[in-house]
Parts: sequence; C-alpha cells; structure tokens
Amino acid sequence: MGFKKIGVYFLCFTGVLLAYTPPSGAVSKLNSYRGYSDLTKAAGSMDLDTYTYNLTTWQINHGGFYKAFASKYVNPWNGSDAKSDIVNKDGTALGTIDNNATIQEMRLLAVRYKSTTNSSYKTAFKNSFSKAIGFLVAAQRSKGAWPQMHPKRGNYSDQATYNDNAMIRVMVLAKDIVDGVAPFDSDIVTESDRTKMQQALNKAVDFALKSQIYNNNVPTVWCAQHDTSSYAPVEARAYELPSKSGSESAGIVWFLMNWPDQTPEIQKAIKGALAWYKKTRVADMKYSDGNFVSSSGSSLWYRFYEVNNDNYFFCDRGGVSTKTQDITKLSDDRRYGYQWAGDYGSALLNVEASYLEAISSLSSSSSSTPSSSSSSSSSSSSSTPSFSCGDKDCLIQIEGEDFCSADGIFEDKNAGFSGTGYVNPNNALETSVSYPISASVAGDYTFYIRYANGTATARDAQIVTNENKITSIQFSSTSAWTTWNTIPISVSLPQGHSFFIFNALTSDGLPNIDWIGSTDQKLTIGSCTPTRIENKLNVTSRVSGHIQNQHLYLRNIPNSNVQVRILTLNGKQLHLLHANSSNVVPLPSMKGGLYLFEVYDNKNQMGSFLLPLIK
Repeated sequence: MGFKKIGVYFLCFTGVLLAYTPPSGAVSKLNSYRGYSDLTKAAGSMDLDTYTYNLTTWQINHGGFYKAFASKYVNPWNGSDAKSDIVNKDGTALGTIDNNATIQEMRLLAVRYKSTTNSSYKTAFKNSFSKAIGFLVAAQRSKGAWPQMHPKRGNYSDQATYNDNAMIRVMVLAKDIVDGVAPFDSDIVTESDRTKMQQALNKAVDFALKSQIYNNNVPTVWCAQHDTSSYAPVEARAYELPSKSGSESAGIVWFLMNWPDQTPEIQKAIKGALAWYKKTRVADMKYSDGNFVSSSGSSLWYRFYEVNNDNYFFCDRGGVSTKTQDITKLSDDRRYGYQWAGDYGSALLNVEASYLEAISSLSSSSSSTPSSSSSSSSSSSSSTPSFSCGDKDCLIQIEGEDFCSADGIFEDKNAGFSGTGYVNPNNALETSVSYPISASVAGDYTFYIRYANGTATARDAQIVTNENKITSIQFSSTSAWTTWNTIPISVSLPQGHSFFIFNALTSDGLPNIDWIGSTDQKLTIGSCTPTRIENKLNVTSRVSGHIQNQHLYLRNIPNSNVQVRILTLNGKQLHLLHANSSNVVPLPSMKGGLYLFEVYDNKNQMGSFLLPLIK
C-alpha cells in the first residue's frame, strides 16, 4: 500500500524507499471531478445547512440519490413525491452516480458536517453519509466496476460506466476518503468506511487494468461502458456502440497517473494510452456545433473509434445500421445534440514528459506489493475470457442475473456462481427468462449454459428466439443447488438482434441460470431496449403485466377498460386491444419473441413495459 506524506507517495523496492510524486498537472486535473456546485447554486441565498438537511430527506432507503434533484432540495421531502425518476418493477427506486449524483451529495454532507454547529443537523449529515457509503459498496460489482444505476435496471445502465466520467468521480471520492483529505478529515468518515473504500478502490483499479482494450497485443484505451464480468466493451444507448472512447479514456488515465503504487502494469496501461492519443491526434482541426472546422494549432480526437482498429465513426439512434464516418448523414437531433469530438488528449500529452520523469527512478521489476490486486492486462482485442465453453474460452458471456425480463428473482445465496449472482426462476409452468443477443449472420449457433438444478428430477424447457424458432433442452439434476453444470445447445438465430428466451415446460419451472456463453465471433451481447424502443419505453411507470395462457394480465392499473397497444421492437404497431373490467387482455396469435406493451387511458399513456411471448 502507498504511504501518504505531504502529497508524496512512497514505494518500497527491495528495502530502498523511493518516492513517486504525480505530475502537478495530473494532480490538479482530479479537481474537475470534485465539484458539487450544482447543489450550492440551487441553494442560492438560503441557509446551506438547512438545504443540506433537506437533501438528507430525499435520500433513497438504500442510500443513493437520483440525478438532477438539486432544485428539489430547497424543500424537504413531502412524504409522497418520488425520490427517483426510475422505479423497478418491484417498486425499488433507483439511485445513480450519473451526472455526479450521490457523489456531490456526499461531498456537501462532509463539508457541512465540519462547519455546522447544529447538533441535530450534524447527526443527520453523518447518518446520511454513512448510508451513501453503504450504497456505493452495494452498487460495486464483484470485479470492481460501478454501474450507472443501482439496483439493477435491466439495461445498459447495469454495465461499468466510465461514460461522462461517472465511475472516475466515484474513484476520486473514494481516494479522497482513504487519504483523509478535506472535507473527509473529520469523524464523518469511520475507519470502517476508509477500509471499505480502500478495498473498493483496489478492485476498481484492477478492473480498469483488465478492461483496457488491446489491439494486436498493444494496450490502447477504454470504452465508455464495459461488461462488469467479462470486461468487454459494450453498447449503451443505441448510438453509443462498443468502441474505443477518446473522451472517457482520458479520465481513467488521469486517475491512474495519481495512483500511488505505480506498478509495471499501471505504467504499461498509462504509456499505452498516451501512445494511442499521440497516434490518433488530428492536428489543426476542431469540432464546433456539429461541424469540423480548420483551426491552426488545435488538436482533436473523436468520441468513438472501432474496437479493433482506430477508425472513427458516428452513429444515429437507429443503431449499428446507421454507423457512418460522414457526420452530415446523422439526424439533426444526433448531429447537434451530442459531443462527437473534442480536444480530449492535449492535456494528457502535455504531462507525458513529467510523468515519465516521475517514474524514471522506479524499477520496472519492483518487489513492492501493489495495493490493487491487479494482474496483467488482456492481450486480446478486449479482455481475457473468464469462462470456459467446452474446451475453449468463451468469447461472449451473459451473466444469468443480467436478464431483460424474468419470472423470478436475482439471487446470490448458493455458492459457486460467477459474477454477482444468478437468476432463480419461479417454480411454475411457462416460467420464462430472456436475454439479448445479436448475430451478424443468420444461422445455427452453439451456446453453453451453466446452471444448477438441486432437485432429483430433470427440468424440461424450450429456448425460443424472435422468429419463433424453438429448441428443446433438458436440464438434468445437479444433485445440489451449489453444484453447477455446463451443457451445450445449438440454437437457430436470425441476423441482427434477438432475444434468447427460456421457457419452462414443467410445473417445476427452470433451473437457476448462472451464465450463457459462446465461442462464435459472429455473436455479440445485445441490448434489452434496442433501436427505437428506448425512446418509447416508460421505465418510470409501475404499470406492468404478465402473460399466461394467451392472456395479458395487467397490474397496477387504477381503473378499468384501458387500451393496450402491442408493438414490435422496431416500433411497428401490431395490435390495439381493449382490456376487460378485470384488466385482462386476450391476445391474438403472434410469433414468439419480445414485444412492447403500451397501456392507455383515454388516449393518455399510463405506462409501458417489455414482455416475452412464448409459443
């Protein structure tokens, strides 16, 4: 572990004490991730202690906060307003680290705790801060990643989120807590908190090293989102494809430059990223309001580059089919409503010489023990596979708990699983669980499914894809719920996006599912809300439903005789149906697959949700 002393960190190499002082430019850069001005601006002239106390009343039970709520903290929670704009189907409000949420609240709580003379406020601030620490600890995934939102939402926000520096802000906060720098130099931080944050930081740095993208065995940069288990770059919104990010990668490099233990692995990661920024720099050009213009002396990097090469690209809301290098082909909404390029790398390259000088005295064969549990980075184009598909490494892996929809629950009580847990489906006929998958060409693909069936009898099931192609599968007994078995199965997929849906054929339901993997390079992990559905899906509504015996049973409907629109995942309306007085809708004949159901009352949309239809 590094030792802090007057801003200089020390490493012990075979008995010799050597100092590492991060470049001053790298040190000051972390200040850009420490702000909380959104809160103080919203407070205006009101008493800041009162504002901060009001803030604590808006905290969600799990300890997190939602984003863009600064203006709401002017008043205390009234007991009825939603504390989050997004609520899961089980009624759990989601907290987030997006847009500096939760992190800025924790910083203000620590500042006012030191300043206030009101003992009641002081107690409230400390309790709220402690709950927020608990939220960050619970939200972090087992391999070190922080997702955008917690608990799981069931879409891209469950992935490791470097986008807009969300995860880096958490890491800077955690480092400040561990280092005991102001305002975290009071007893608002317990020793237990510091220990938890140090452990979390170690895992987060390890995740950064293992998720760095390699091209031809050379380290480059990172994606804005990475799979929390496989480390692979993944898609977020439809126009944010798996890629190398010129923007978000800079924040990771800044943090690694400030990490006290400059191990060979960390030095390699930083040097690789700096080399990539030098290689991809576009000189004498800048990006301004949807246009690229000549500008002598300027430097530019694109937001997105291909994962396996350095070709830049833009993308519209239609997803991968709209990928282009011609920005004029984008819709006005995306062309002018998103930052496609910027001067992301000049500041990094300006401190390169200072960084190399700072590490020049550190032996590359140090005997020091890094405070992160890092190992060598992957030599593949994304990351080292962590699962076995037969006698080969899996190229893609979908964790069982990362389902799009499930008749069942997330669970982590039976040992031996990978990731954060597994899905435990209901013990009932027609129980279903769905996962997103995408194939570059149509064909038959072999998947490997890791499961546990602790009963004495086999559980029969079907696997159904979008085009109603059905494959039968039998999950034999594994004798115990802590005993996991992996079996292969061939499944026919259409070209493009699909949903891989398990459907139980017996009243015992499905087994517990740990993960699904494949060795086929033509497959990628899809999105739970592909193409235009993302804009249609009302995730804040509690309106929901389930399908049984060719009937849709609606839930959380305050009145009767509502209408239901059924749409495909491309936004095409198939049917407009009326629910009966019991809010039950007989369904017409449709292909198996995933559909969007929109619920209306007098032409006003009450909510929407995705459901798989099993045939």
